Amino acid sequence: MTAVLTLDSSGRLVLPKCFRDKMHLQAGARLRVDMVGDKLEMRQDDAPVKLVRRGKRRVITGWVGFDAAKAVREMREDQVARLEAPFHK
Repeated sequence: MTAVLTLDSSGRLVLPKCFRDKMHLQAGARLRVDMVGDKLEMRQDDAPVKLVRRGKRRVITGWVGFDAAKAVREMREDQVARLEAPFHK
């Protein structure tokens, strides 16, 4: 995916919805931006995930709004699309 983004007068960018959906980003998501040479690399910052005890069980917390089933479906769809793409030499 490729997009051309424009800075507003306060220096902000808006990520297109398709990017936010692909990375499962919601309002308040933290992104890490690194300058590598003359390029910017952006990736999701690791969320503070914890293992807590709830009764007799241990539960992972910190993944607010993450839909694992949807993520797996999307990964499978991406893989199928790559496998169905014509091979170019």
